[in-house]
Amino acid sequence: MRRLFLAIPLLTLSLEATTINDLFDSLKKQPISKLDGLNLSFATKVQEKINSEYYPDIELFGGYTHYNSATALKPLDPLATAKLTKANDPIPFSKTISNIGVKISMPLFVKELSSLTKKAKSLSKSAMLKKKINFYQNEATILASNGTLEYLDNLLLALNGTKSSLQKTKSDIKISVDSGRMPGIALDKIDEKLNQIDIAINNTQIGQLNLISKIESLTGINLSQHISMKKINDIDTTNIIILKPLKNNIDANLNDLKASKEKRYYPKVALNVLYNKNYAQNNIQDNRNIEENYGYYQLGVKLPLYNRSQSVDIELKKISLLKSKAKLAKTKQEITVQAKSLQKELQLLYRSKKLNKKNIKREQDLLNYAKVAFVQGRMTQEDYLKYEDELLNAKSNYFKVKSKIWQTVAKLAVIYGNDLKGVVR
Repeated sequence: MRRLFLAIPLLTLSLEATTINDLFDSLKKQPISKLDGLNLSFATKVQEKINSEYYPDIELFGGYTHYNSATALKPLDPLATAKLTKANDPIPFSKTISNIGVKISMPLFVKELSSLTKKAKSLSKSAMLKKKINFYQNEATILASNGTLEYLDNLLLALNGTKSSLQKTKSDIKISVDSGRMPGIALDKIDEKLNQIDIAINNTQIGQLNLISKIESLTGINLSQHISMKKINDIDTTNIIILKPLKNNIDANLNDLKASKEKRYYPKVALNVLYNKNYAQNNIQDNRNIEENYGYYQLGVKLPLYNRSQSVDIELKKISLLKSKAKLAKTKQEITVQAKSLQKELQLLYRSKKLNKKNIKREQDLLNYAKVAFVQGRMTQEDYLKYEDELLNAKSNYFKVKSKIWQTVAKLAVIYGNDLKGVVR
């Protein structure tokens, strides 16, 4: 059983990871997964920002202004001025004017907005797929690391087994040396071999610590040893998910290019509405305070005729589109070849696993024979030690192949977008 103790004020929790799926579940709660979620949220908000361009822009404004000469509260034609003078009404001119009003601006036709919205949707889909792929990659890292940890744990057992075997042999040799039937150098050779085993044990333990730290950085769970795993389903090889974000990027670049062309060649139509209430303090005619309402609505059309910067931007967008297509073609070729190779390799690894398992039994039988022959003086010490090495190598190769199988399964799961919770347990 693997345990992690978290110190929390006034409370101590014991978290247990008993299956590989416990590690996968814990991964979802870690900062690395939350960061991918924030990247997706950002992409979604970019899409919302573009869609907001369809909505009106409403402003409330006001001001207090003092001029060095009398200024009209609103435009007046000569006829309107004459009527005011004739009726002895105040002419709306003053040096001090305060105002309050509202301004509304709304796009009626902006051709590129539709293409920019499609671009944002493609980028949002790409971000969603990248979030999923990143999660699968982290799952694969956990699986591969746990598989390698299993290899090192079993290798450590094998090394300790070899050490015990050598220590037993050393006891037998010491009896022979003490009785004068063997030279003392025989003990030195065994001690040298034991020292080599201790070095290998130490290096293996360092490797275990590195893998445990790697798993903990992704899951927040500190293991004391590997978690046993079993493959329950084959990898679904229907779709190469790793190519999908690249396809979405092509769609985004295509719509980006389309939007640039539409911005360069299509007119923009907008509706502008303004309502303004002006207040004159100390009107120039009779020194009274007056107010005037003033407003308009406007249907505005803007047609681009020449803009060199926009023309260059179109060419840049064309290059970006070509680059994204080339990247997809390159990645598709590489991934297809890699996936095919990994599938063939996986079948060979399963065969190697069976062969190596048989080899362990064979080497164990040979070592048992070699021990008896050495003690009876029918085999040299060097030849006997070779049999110890051969058994250790056979066990190491078997565990290494098992680790390689998990690593290959992990790589295929990322390529084809498989959640490893449905593949192993």
